[in-house]
Formats: sequence, C-alpha cells, structure tokens
Amino acid sequence: MKVLITGGAGFIGTYTKDLLKEKGHQVLIVDNLSTGNESNIDDDDTFYKGDIQDLSDLKGIDDIDVVIHLAAQIQVPVSVQDPLFDMDQNIGGTIKVVEFAKKANVKKVIFASSAAVYGDNDQLPIKEESILEPMSPYGISKMAAEKYVEVLCQLYGIDYVILRYANVFGAKQTAKGEGGVIKIFYDLLAEGKTPLIEGNGNQTRDFIYVEDIARAHLYALDTPSGIYNLSTNTEITINELCRYMIVAMGKNTQPEHIDARKGDIYRSCLDNSKFIDASGWAPAYSVEAGINSMINELEHKGVNKS
Repeated sequence: MKVLITGGAGFIGTYTKDLLKEKGHQVLIVDNLSTGNESNIDDDDTFYKGDIQDLSDLKGIDDIDVVIHLAAQIQVPVSVQDPLFDMDQNIGGTIKVVEFAKKANVKKVIFASSAAVYGDNDQLPIKEESILEPMSPYGISKMAAEKYVEVLCQLYGIDYVILRYANVFGAKQTAKGEGGVIKIFYDLLAEGKTPLIEGNGNQTRDFIYVEDIARAHLYALDTPSGIYNLSTNTEITINELCRYMIVAMGKNTQPEHIDARKGDIYRSCLDNSKFIDASGWAPAYSVEAGINSMINELEHKGVNKS
C-alpha cells in the first residue's frame, strides 16, 4: 500500500515508518519538524517538510491508500496553558487532514487518539463504549477530533480506524515532544539525578511499548472501521514503575515527590480486546520487557537521548 504518515519524523511515526517499509509498503512522510527530528528521516525516505494546517505542498500526490494521522499537540500542560492552540492543532488540523484525504481519494484514515478522552473512570479496564469525560483541553480536543474523523469519513465514503492509545513509551521519545514518564525517568537516572514523581505516585497508567503501537498501525491497515483501545491492559502505579526502573538501571536512589499536575487523570487502564478481536494484533511486550528493550536500545545502539 501507499501510506502517508503525518508526523512521520516523530517518535511514534519513526517506528511506524520503519516497520511499514520493512513490510514492503510505500511510505511518504509529512512533518513540520517542530517536535519531529530530522535525524529520524532516512536517505531513502520520501519526505515533505510541511504542516497539517497547510497541505497544499502535497497537491501533486495521488493514489494514496491510507493516511496515518499522528501529527498533533500532545502535551496536557500545553493544552492547559494554551487551549486555543491545542484546539487549532488537534481539531482544526485533523479536519484539514480528512479534507485532504477526500481530495486525494484516500481509502482509509487511521487516527491517533488517546486514553485522555475517558478522563477518570473507576470502571477499569475501560471499554470503548464507556462515557467520555475528558479532564483537560487535550482530552477534549482528541474527543472532538475523533468525532470529526468518524462523521466526515462516513460522509465521504472513507474507511477509518481510531486508535485510543494508552501511555506510549520508547527510546526515541523526547522531552521536547512526547516526553512520557518512563523516558523522563530514564533520562534523570542516566544522568545520576533524582527521579521526580508528581503527586503521591499511586496514580496508575497503562503503558504500551512503541513497537507494539507500530505493529498495531500495520494491522490497522486491514482492520474494519471503528474505534479501538490500544494498550497492554495492565495497570501499574507510577511508584511501582519508578522502582522497577531504578532496579533495571542498577541505580541506588529514591524518587522525590512534587506537586501533582493539573488536568491529569488518576487511574487509567484500557481494555484492548476489541482491537485484538477485530485485527488479530496482540501486544508482544509487557511493560517490563518494553522498558528493558528501551534501555538496551538507548545504551547500546546510540539512540539520540535529547
């Protein structure tokens, strides 16, 4: 297939691009490099430096089968500080991507959403039909963008797969863009600094390794239209996570607790059975195995740690 990835030079986009190319798909990348990294672009990549707000540079592209839309504003604190910017990027930008897909006769749009659309929900693991009560502008923008993708794609006759990611982690995360807590802990511990835990550390998350996300995108190429959770279906506290990383990295330290962050949910764990049943995908990595793989990649393969 011919696949266009928005945000293809970013963290998740890079792993997705590499896997799709490995499997024989023709991949095109568009990225404005605001958080994406130019070093993630290979010499043989078809790369367009551009913004999802203005896809006019892509007018010459045709016969695209699938758009994987990853480009977004993804930081909860940024959405709290500047909700209008968050709205413009995540809602307005997504509408423009779907409009582009219509004009380019794209057959399917795969959209990256988030567990943030659910907010706090004590009925864990959370299923796709659960009520949506986002607690941050970021969660609101993802919820609205989902609905635009669903409705516009139905109106335009485009297949769609909406993937609600749990907390994604991996070696190529950066503090500038997708600085998830696992990578933040790694960077602090690797520098001999004290890991910082926001709040009491008993808040939970469902973490999923980036290589499992990339595989899910591959499977989503042939998955029926719908909304799906993407997770390991495993709930772990931030305290437990930090303790595991300290041991895995051979450090002798204790974390420091700081004020909780506004707009964050307290508990999160997603039921992934719907996507497993629809696609045949299943996560290959436990949280611990993913962390070990990430540490190995960072320490032995020279991954950019910035």
